[in-house]
Amino acid sequence: MKIVSWNCHYGFDGKKPDIIKKFEPDILIILECREKDMEGSGYDKKNRDWYGDHKEAEKLSENIRAERDLGIGVFWKDGINMEQKKEWKEDLRYKNDFRYLVPYKVEGNFESFTLITVWTKDVIKTEKNDLLDYVQKAHAAVDHYNSIGLLNGHIILIGDFNSNVIWDDQYKKGRNHSALVDKLKEKKIIDCSNINEENKQSTFYYYTKTGENQVIDDYCFASADLAKLAKFSVPKPDTWTPENKVKRWNGSDHCPIIVDFDL
Repeated sequence: MKIVSWNCHYGFDGKKPDIIKKFEPDILIILECREKDMEGSGYDKKNRDWYGDHKEAEKLSENIRAERDLGIGVFWKDGINMEQKKEWKEDLRYKNDFRYLVPYKVEGNFESFTLITVWTKDVIKTEKNDLLDYVQKAHAAVDHYNSIGLLNGHIILIGDFNSNVIWDDQYKKGRNHSALVDKLKEKKIIDCSNINEENKQSTFYYYTKTGENQVIDDYCFASADLAKLAKFSVPKPDTWTPENKVKRWNGSDHCPIIVDFDL
């Protein structure tokens, strides 16, 4: 099974759906997808799901809300059944501690597993109860999901973690990226990219006063029995940018990540 994740940056429209489909994903996870993008995705209603809590957009004027109301779009091929875990829908939908780590039950002609789509976000400065940012949100989700048994069995976490060891010193020792990796290892959930050591390509490009910076902050973690047979890859820019132009076409500062699992 091939799972592709991509932070497409402000909308899954234009050429983006056609280009990302070239990788023939069985499951496609699109971060910063708008709800209005679902109709133009090319996927049938029964093969797609969107989650967004509308918090950043709720105070915007109606005419621009649809443009800026970002969430997570999930798409899958026929033969796969996906639905949000009831524990999330019933109890956690409006939890500020981890707004966009959404667990799905995935079933089909294979052993079922839990897929957690990940898009860690900064705090909403106007939301007094939103206190955790980026990797801290991942910690909160992992802690809670572990406490209710959602990290048992076959587990895959994939998406934009906005996290890397280079930013460890910005957080308390037990709440940084290194601590998250260790915490998942205790549950025998490991980083799939480490299985493929020859792949060192960055997934995120950003600018500071020193110029362009590159780092890996999109990941796939999976149960050890799944990860050991997984093939993690980051497609080179000339395979997913139109006319071989630039790394960040249409304004996206993230590369897609692709993980092939033997299920």
